[in-house]
Amino acid sequence: MSLTSIKKYSVVAGLLSFTLIFFGSWLYGARVFSSFVRGVEGFAVFGLLTWLILRGWVALNSEEDKDKGVNLDQTV
Repeated sequence: MSLTSIKKYSVVAGLLSFTLIFFGSWLYGARVFSSFVRGVEGFAVFGLLTWLILRGWVALNSEEDKDKGVNLDQTV
């Protein structure tokens, strides 16, 4: 997984959370500005959380594959 795809997944998760939090708050009676602020906070929290989880997952997988293929040139 490349860094650009990680950023795209993070933005998608942030926009989804923004949409759900904004409209959920607005439907339950909050004002538009406070709903917008809650949505921005949700975007930041869930986008950052997704980014951190995916970066950690990529880092763990790259460490395991570091020595992959080292012994291919040796004969049996």
